[in-house]
Amino acid sequence: SPLDAIRRAQAALSTLTSPGIDSIRETLASGIIQLEEAGADLDRFADSLEADPALLARTEARLDAIYTIARKHHVDANALPELQAQIEGELGRINNASDEIEALEAEIAGIRADYDKQAGKLRGARAKAAAKLEKAVTRQLSDLGMKGASLGINLGERSSPSAEGLDDIEFLIATNQGQDHGPLNRIASGGELSRISLAIQVETAATSEVPTLVFDEVDVGIGGGVAEVVGNRLRSLGEQAQIVCVTHLAQVAAQGHQHFSVAKELKGKSATTAVLPLDAEASVQEIARMMGGIEVTEQTRAHAQEMYDRAQG
Repeated sequence: SPLDAIRRAQAALSTLTSPGIDSIRETLASGIIQLEEAGADLDRFADSLEADPALLARTEARLDAIYTIARKHHVDANALPELQAQIEGELGRINNASDEIEALEAEIAGIRADYDKQAGKLRGARAKAAAKLEKAVTRQLSDLGMKGASLGINLGERSSPSAEGLDDIEFLIATNQGQDHGPLNRIASGGELSRISLAIQVETAATSEVPTLVFDEVDVGIGGGVAEVVGNRLRSLGEQAQIVCVTHLAQVAAQGHQHFSVAKELKGKSATTAVLPLDAEASVQEIARMMGGIEVTEQTRAHAQEMYDRAQG
């Protein structure tokens, strides 16, 4: 022990008479006294301690529980107080969920009331616009060879709100005067659908954002002056958007800004469709062929040239 080591040093120095040894011996003697007193104090302190196996067991059990919880939550044991505060906060929010739900329901009710108000304004604006569009399109249909036909627009109500409001809009058509309106997609034929679409697009061209429109069979069941009106409407609409029209009528074709010939070609055992752009001369020739059939006379070509020049001029 340190005390024994100091005593051995003191004994070794007791026979020496060199200068300065006396002060060292005094220091060692003082150290021996202090160590002896400290040892006595330690003995008294040890005697005062009482072993408590039960406390030790409880402490070890608590430590084991702490480390078990830390492993379960994949955190360090020192991070458990912070985790506990977080979980208690979440639990508090859960316990107060009814208050939050009530506040959210009140907020939703306010939003729905505002939505219903705006949807009502939108319905009113749509009703006015629908009435104007019905009249305008009906007039267009008469000019497009569908005399007696009339457009109807029904504003139904959606079962649930949407970004477009609460209106379920359905376009209706009566193809003959005095006939009841019915769903457009069930009553109108392909050619009628094309002309109805053309009439709607002409009337809404100023506000439409559709970049390209395709019309097929728009000339079915018409001819003469009506065909020219259809062609004129298509040309007018072409000033607002790109119009692609498939037609077999010279009066309609002559109105196009650009012409293409579509023909089927047989190559061996397969058939292909060729689409070729036409210049002005070829366009007149094709219009003449539409008017006169396979054999194109000079008179027919002159008529086609006149029709083309009048439309393009």
